[in-house]
Amino acid sequence: MKTSFKLDAHPRRPRPLLSEPPAGYFDQLPLRVMARLPQAEAREAVPGWRWLALLSPALRTSLASVAVLGGFAASFYLSGSAGTLAVSVPRMAAATLDAVPRTELVGYLLTSGARVENADLAVLTAARPGITKGFLCASADEVADALDAQPSEDLTYL
Repeated sequence: MKTSFKLDAHPRRPRPLLSEPPAGYFDQLPLRVMARLPQAEAREAVPGWRWLALLSPALRTSLASVAVLGGFAASFYLSGSAGTLAVSVPRMAAATLDAVPRTELVGYLLTSGARVENADLAVLTAARPGITKGFLCASADEVADALDAQPSEDLTYL
């Protein structure tokens, strides 16, 4: 069985672990490092892009920003997604949804567990006011009876 390691049992090294640096080493260090760097005259720019080095850094940064944003706008425009930024339903999705029979849509909404809230219906009827005429055939008395049958715990709605 191994004996346990005890730090106190091992002798310590003498305190100055490293020797002193040569005299003037830290004074000469920045100059030695700078001498190793490639000189600005040694770097040769690509002939077509030499004009870019003449611009100020702020102008180069703004030019790069315009190039990136222009590329994004061009790719967004060319992808054909420019019409989907509108708040209303895109035309293609509305045309696809209109192709589905209403009875099938109602059956899906009733059986799928999808939650349709009042806010969803308010947005839909605000966008297309006459949408309920095709499938909601109820008289004012039937609507009043259905609303009266709903339980209400808040007395402000009574």
